[in-house]
Amino acid sequence: MTGSVSTGKKIFTGAATQLKRVTLELGGKSPLIIFEDADIHNAVSATLLANFFTQGEVCSNGTRVFVHRQIFDSFLMKLKDRTEKIRLGDPADPDTQMGALISKAHMEKIIRFINSGKSSGATLLTGGFRPEKDFKGRDITSGNFLAPAIFTDCDDSMEICKEEIFGPVLSILCFDSEEEVIERANNTSFGLAAGVFTNDIKRGHRVIHQLQAGTCWINNYNITPIELPFGGYKQSGQGRENSLAAIQHYTQLKSVYVELGNVESPY
Repeated sequence: MTGSVSTGKKIFTGAATQLKRVTLELGGKSPLIIFEDADIHNAVSATLLANFFTQGEVCSNGTRVFVHRQIFDSFLMKLKDRTEKIRLGDPADPDTQMGALISKAHMEKIIRFINSGKSSGATLLTGGFRPEKDFKGRDITSGNFLAPAIFTDCDDSMEICKEEIFGPVLSILCFDSEEEVIERANNTSFGLAAGVFTNDIKRGHRVIHQLQAGTCWINNYNITPIELPFGGYKQSGQGRENSLAAIQHYTQLKSVYVELGNVESPY
């Protein structure tokens, strides 16, 4: 089952009555950590993929973007510039880069999260509004379109930094040390995915090893080849999709002993 934590718990409860095996791929609030030595262009590209691909309706999205203080301003400037150039419009148009959200009800839910972020003290740097025209000037007011949003001045305790929004909304958070960002990244009930950007491959592996997430990337994000097991820790689910891990999860082991000699008995 792929869905929310609350739905996953209900399915797991029902399956438990007959000891049925269940793969639960649930929600996430995944961290994407950008260190000071990262390639900023690639880190910005990954941040866009980690938040705005499929209108942000992706469970593994890295919606908590931790950026080292040394590169915070330059990273944010580049991210804002490229975000505002994303082409919203008809998904049947091959030039469109972002379509409409899945439903009006879901769009209104995301708008409530955006309002929550603003009322809690975060700064809406860009986006978060319903556009009237697409990138070709066509009227899109009847659709569930939402301009991709970036929040700054965020705090880990804010609702937008704790709850899964499942839409085109990202929160930028600043950090100073490796130890600090690992602790903050793990401070969540979710554990679906995580990403690290650094040119120090030793640090990349060291940090990823300490992050409590089931699917991780170093210097990329949301890349899921079929050979890569996909799934989460903690309340993000159990079991894995893809790869041999998925086959093993639904395969029963049978142990068979064959005696080729005499049966030894003390009786």
